[in-house]
Amino acid sequence: MKHYLIFILSVFILSTSTYAQSGNPERHQQMEALNAEYLTKNLNLNTQEAQSFWPVYNNYRREMNNLFRSRHEARKQAKEQGTPGSVDGLKFETLILDTKKRYLKQFYEVLPKAKADLVYPTEREFREHLINQLKERREKRD
Repeated sequence: MKHYLIFILSVFILSTSTYAQSGNPERHQQMEALNAEYLTKNLNLNTQEAQSFWPVYNNYRREMNNLFRSRHEARKQAKEQGTPGSVDGLKFETLILDTKKRYLKQFYEVLPKAKADLVYPTEREFREHLINQLKERREKRD
């Protein structure tokens, strides 16, 4: 079940970045607005914290999306070349972890430690919330 959730989360992250590129920027903007609302509410950001936090967070998301896009492209190229196992997944996981560590330090600079420590878990909760909504919608259709 854990691997299934990780797969779904990866697909979600890639699909949201793909929406922006594939001609559906409105859908991408909706997702970003919902994410911003969820984070602001659940991190209980005041106006000053929000003004400092969002530029850092937006840079973090942009960098993470670029990493996910690069990993996706590397996997796609390897598959097309008939060498799907040749992509060094550990390299990408290390880059993702290093990026999160670097940005956590930046979150500590703009937020109280207790709030900064909640950024990644709250972001994960938001994705899980969206996944659950998608599951419910699919179940209603079936």
